[in-house]
Amino acid sequence: MNAIRFGLYAGIIWALASVLLIEISLMEGAATAWVELDFRFLSGIALVILHALDMETSLSGLIQYSQFGMPINAINSIIAIITGFIDGFVSGFFIAIFYNFLSIISEGKNFPTTIKFGIATGIVLAICSGLLALVSMLYNFEIDSFGFAIRPIYLTFQGISNITQITDASTIGAISKSYLMFPESYKGVFEWGLWGFVDGFIGGMILGFIFTRIKNFLRPRSIKV
Repeated sequence: MNAIRFGLYAGIIWALASVLLIEISLMEGAATAWVELDFRFLSGIALVILHALDMETSLSGLIQYSQFGMPINAINSIIAIITGFIDGFVSGFFIAIFYNFLSIISEGKNFPTTIKFGIATGIVLAICSGLLALVSMLYNFEIDSFGFAIRPIYLTFQGISNITQITDASTIGAISKSYLMFPESYKGVFEWGLWGFVDGFIGGMILGFIFTRIKNFLRPRSIKV
């Protein structure tokens, strides 16, 4: 897999996701647009480093935007698109790097492409989820949870909650809380990383399966005479 090319694909998709969030906010008449912090490899690392350098006070405005949305204007929209592309590119690039590494170590073995892509995506989303949890703890987020919208496990919990009432005292409630609520300890950060891997693995396998089927469908078929 070409890491640069796949990074460009992921960057474009994530930039378009930023545009979509802004458009949805405008259609709903909101004054601010939700800032998608998930899958942001580079931004997460930068925020952790800036905190370590004791520069978090200068980022108070950015942290507020991250939690409650950014004011919708031309400058902010351009910044959201650019940062979305950069973060998407970096995340996509590393997914391809991990995929290629798995392909090398499994050469000659019957290791399905969908599994390799799922593992690679899981590793990157685990890192991104761990970084997001760490940032929320380091910067003392005022919000206590984050909606993942299209993550597989999140959709599963949503489906369960629609069928039956989830209580904090139940086992499923405790599991749901560890997934949804921002952690207050490094143990929770690690758990968020594990949840990210599970989400990435499932989502990566699904995407890998779809892409493989599309590729096979578009591949020229030999004509028998």
